Amino acid sequence: MFEEPFRWMEAISTRHSYVQEKLKKGQPVLSVPYKDGALVMGFTSQPGKIFEIYDRIALGSLGHPADVERLRMTLLDMAHVEGFNRSDKDVTIARLLQFGIAPAMKQNFEEVMRAPYLVKLLFAEIDFDNRPLFFRLNYDGHWEMFRKGVVISGDDKETDWIQKQIEKTDFASLPLDKALKEACRLWEEGKKQGTSEGEDEEDQPVTLADAFDQWTLEAAVLSVETERKALYRVLTPDEIEPLKAAAK
Repeated sequence: MFEEPFRWMEAISTRHSYVQEKLKKGQPVLSVPYKDGALVMGFTSQPGKIFEIYDRIALGSLGHPADVERLRMTLLDMAHVEGFNRSDKDVTIARLLQFGIAPAMKQNFEEVMRAPYLVKLLFAEIDFDNRPLFFRLNYDGHWEMFRKGVVISGDDKETDWIQKQIEKTDFASLPLDKALKEACRLWEEGKKQGTSEGEDEEDQPVTLADAFDQWTLEAAVLSVETERKALYRVLTPDEIEPLKAAAK
């Protein structure tokens, strides 16, 4: 196979199709700025979508839980080694992606005899000027940076629509409660833009009311208002409950 470029390209194309099929039910995860930092949110049927990676870095994910956990642990190890060997200011998403996880994921994807990672990841970071930055990492190692927010989803049409709406919305001027409300609204509207159809999708929530009824809203922030070195914190039930009540 490796002596025949066409067969290798065909195998890569098949891998893309395979991973996209496996991820198509992945629910949107959004990360947007707000007045005092950055917000990451998404609905999930089981815990494990949003995590802290380092003092100023948060991770949002969709895909196979085992692959998400493997990459999360890899990122944790890389971040802490970088912080120990260099300094806290050297632990940035751009460095972790460019010199660490992205090349490894690209190599994994192109080695067609190995199982590919079934994941999509997003990252939120507050830099040392207290400005939010956002990144998206694909299963094949391709990554992008955004300044106004980012979304990942299993449906490309859904992703494109929500991303365009994020770019049009001035999230950075909103307080946390309003930013969360607007992010949830985009989640709901984005679900209506998806192309997935069929019996397997019938039981999946499309409205916020159904999502709150069947799933859990996972949400966390990187807040520059905290006095702690670590800016990450999980939103409390008291912060989520008003939104849940309004959706019913």
